[in-house]
Amino acid sequence: MKLKLIPKNEQELSKLFVLIFPLTLLLSSLLTFLKDSYFTFANLLPNNQVFNYGFLDRLSTKASFGLVFSTLVCLTFTYLFSKSLGRIAVLFPLMFLTLLGLVGTEFLDIVLSFFYQDNLNITGSLSGVMLLKILVAFGLFGLASLNLLAKKETTIFSSAQFIYGAVVFYFISLLVARNELVVFTDSLLVNALHTSTHVYVGISFIYLSIIHFLMTKPIDATLFSKPLASITFWGLLFLLPWTSYKYYFGSILPNWLENVSIYLSLSVIIPLLAFTVNYVKTTQTREVEFNKSGSLMNFSVILFLITNVLHIISSFENLLPLVGLTNFQNVISYGFYGSLVLASVSFTYYLIPKLFGRSVKYSLLEDLVFTGFKFTYLFLLINNFLIGINSGYSWNAAANAGSPAIYGEGFNIVWSLVGINYSTNILISLLFLGVSTLFLVSIIRTVSSGEITTVEEMVLNNE
Repeated sequence: MKLKLIPKNEQELSKLFVLIFPLTLLLSSLLTFLKDSYFTFANLLPNNQVFNYGFLDRLSTKASFGLVFSTLVCLTFTYLFSKSLGRIAVLFPLMFLTLLGLVGTEFLDIVLSFFYQDNLNITGSLSGVMLLKILVAFGLFGLASLNLLAKKETTIFSSAQFIYGAVVFYFISLLVARNELVVFTDSLLVNALHTSTHVYVGISFIYLSIIHFLMTKPIDATLFSKPLASITFWGLLFLLPWTSYKYYFGSILPNWLENVSIYLSLSVIIPLLAFTVNYVKTTQTREVEFNKSGSLMNFSVILFLITNVLHIISSFENLLPLVGLTNFQNVISYGFYGSLVLASVSFTYYLIPKLFGRSVKYSLLEDLVFTGFKFTYLFLLINNFLIGINSGYSWNAAANAGSPAIYGEGFNIVWSLVGINYSTNILISLLFLGVSTLFLVSIIRTVSSGEITTVEEMVLNNE
């Protein structure tokens, strides 16, 4: 295995992010396990400024939706963006520094949080680090725009389209998170808009960029319909940013904003159907059968579809009061994030032979990795779904009876319904930690001792 300190092209840079991804995923799973441990066993574990549920929850969120996400943005940008455009990247040295800065600022944000806990903003970031993130994201947006302008063909492959959209909305989400908060309504607005731009759009678009590649190139399939891919892109781009406000139903947000969120959430069914048809029809044209990592890609599509369906049906009049301001919002966020992780794991196993020249030996270890990731995110969604529905139903029933369920006997009744589910979260996070460790071991073993195979040559030009 050879890694150059200063890579000369996109292929060499992709190697770095292939190796960083399992490390960031392991860090994310470790922080999630610690967070859930302190929620369940808070009275048994030592508590201080660092080791407490509130702080660990912020760290876990930043590691998952910040560090892991930025690493996958860099991986897809280095390997898929130029490949989709069919040309050498413009200003590659600057792109190399920008992508390192993207991951570096997210990691710096986590490290500095230990020392400046009292200065964190609503998204858990420091104002100085947030400014650095904005500058780096703006630089990446500029580089992506330059590469698109340098493309002379009238059309581009769908993966590049989704990557560019993800970069734009990641930049927007950082600008949103930096807004000054004057009243409590501002806090809700910023939370909702940041979730929709960063998680719903940013994570979904990186996921779709990987899927549109995996459902064609590795299995020698032909994209069924470019117009359907465009409907998916533009539909989700215009609809998803508005869909998070409904989860604050009954709060102090304006009613018109909640209503717009409800109606546009129902409209997500259109781009979702376009993606489903495109995926099914495209994979039917495959000339190569799916390998074991390909089955993980298929499961990620199922998880993505389930997440979107739940996101849509939560807009129904009879269900929205039950899921608003509950853990149900975590179901949607972790559904999108889980789909991205599953697709990225499959993508990583595809890239290793292409970049490192080492074939993957699909042994019991890899089987445990694939099965573990599937069950982890399936259990996570089911468990948080039950927490959201049960707590929402109990709160509404108590409110209608004139007996608040946030303290006293009412709280004990609610906790009797959801306590076991919160305790189950620690088992799920422990499983996630174990699977992430096995994934890292599998990658190291394959890269270091896998059978030698042919390395892919990226035939690109600068015309």
